Amino acid sequence: MALPDLIEVNSPELLRKFVKFPMELYKNNSCYVPPLINDEIKIWDSQHNAAFAYCESIKYLAIKNGKIVGRIAIIVNNKEAKELGISKVRFGWLDFIDEIEVSKALIDKAIEFAKQRNISKIEGPMGFTNLDKSGMLTMGFDKLATMIGLYNFDYYPEHLEKLGLKNVKAIHGRAEK
Repeated sequence: MALPDLIEVNSPELLRKFVKFPMELYKNNSCYVPPLINDEIKIWDSQHNAAFAYCESIKYLAIKNGKIVGRIAIIVNNKEAKELGISKVRFGWLDFIDEIEVSKALIDKAIEFAKQRNISKIEGPMGFTNLDKSGMLTMGFDKLATMIGLYNFDYYPEHLEKLGLKNVKAIHGRAEK
């Protein structure tokens, strides 16, 4: 299978596509609870998200045959590194179709981002801070998602495991490498 192209989300139009992709991905899944679009867009606006004062981030869409097939946000929380001595790259807003080439391209982008900053650890799915939604379902895919939790298909943890990430906190289901 062909690798997807990754494009940086750097315009309002691409941000809207980034935010709406899960709604397309899960459109036939009755357990997925979509976020409010405007709230999701505001997360990426420094006027509405105070974390931008100490975080850097970049977002990507995976495109294959002209269609969006995945997304990822990559974040460094510089305050966490400075005050707690925890140096890691966070990844979140991770969604993808059931093709290992797509999930690999997205995770490889997070690893590349970390290497460029001499950071040896990636962790996710998580947001800007420890107060944001985090984790990944490893069971309960047939249950209605909660408003404070993240929902994902059953193939997500399988993909991350195949890519060498491991579940380090069973309660939260975070993966790291």
